[in-house]
Amino acid sequence: MKPEEFAARFFEVAKSMGLEFTSAGNVVTGKGKNISHGKAATMYRRYGEKCAKCPSGEFKNDPNGLKQFRMIAEKTLG
Repeated sequence: MKPEEFAARFFEVAKSMGLEFTSAGNVVTGKGKNISHGKAATMYRRYGEKCAKCPSGEFKNDPNGLKQFRMIAEKTLG
């Protein structure tokens, strides 16, 4: 799967989970930064199928974003 395909699926899964989105279409993480299509694609490009277990350093000072990304990525790759 290409990173762009992963990002598209990632956002489909997030939508099916009933998560909140910004007006720009990013996933709202509550605190910290929101997750964009570019961030999802970059994470897949860096870690491939293992992106659901990405290091916490990818979401510096944003534990909610890390938890949410991992949860959505796991279901996307599921």
